[in-house]
Amino acid sequence: MDANAYLSDRVDKQLDWLGKSSSRSKRSYMRYRICSILLGALITILAPYAGSRHPWSSWIPLLLQLSGAGVAVSGSLLALNQHQENWLRYRQLKENLEREKLLYLTESQAEYAEGGAEAFHEFVRRAEAIMSEERASWAQQRQEYAKSEAVTAGKQPIQGGNLDESLPPQES
Repeated sequence: MDANAYLSDRVDKQLDWLGKSSSRSKRSYMRYRICSILLGALITILAPYAGSRHPWSSWIPLLLQLSGAGVAVSGSLLALNQHQENWLRYRQLKENLEREKLLYLTESQAEYAEGGAEAFHEFVRRAEAIMSEERASWAQQRQEYAKSEAVTAGKQPIQGGNLDESLPPQES
C-alpha cells in the first residue's frame, strides 16, 4: 500500500469517523445537559406554587415530580453513556492524528524530513499507535463495565479476563 492509498483509505476515513463521533457525542452531551438545566429551573419556578389555590395548581405536583425524574434520568444517562468523555477523547484523537498527518505531509519532523519509504513506515507506525488508542480505550471501558455489572449482580468480577473476542475487528 502506498502513502496516498494509506492516507485516503485509512487515515482520512479514521479522521472522518472521529470527527463525526466527536460531534455526535457533543450534541448528545449538550442535549442532556440543557434538558437537565431546564427541568431543574422548572422545579425552582414551580415549587413556590405547589400549595397555592389556583385552578391549575393541581398539576404542579405532577409537573414537579416529572421534572425531578427528568433531571435524574438525564443525569443518569449522561453518566452511563459518557457523552462528554467520548466527545473530548474523540476530539483529542482526531487532533493528534491530524497533527501527525500534517507533520508527515510537510516533512516537518526529523523522522519525516528525508521522505521515502522509511518516513512513510514511521508515519504508519505513529498513525496506527494513535488509532489504536481508541481501541484500547474501548476495551478498557468494556472491561470496567463487565466488572461493574458483575459487582451489581453480586458476582466476583473475572480477573484477567480477555475481552478481545468481544471487540470489533480492526480495519485493515
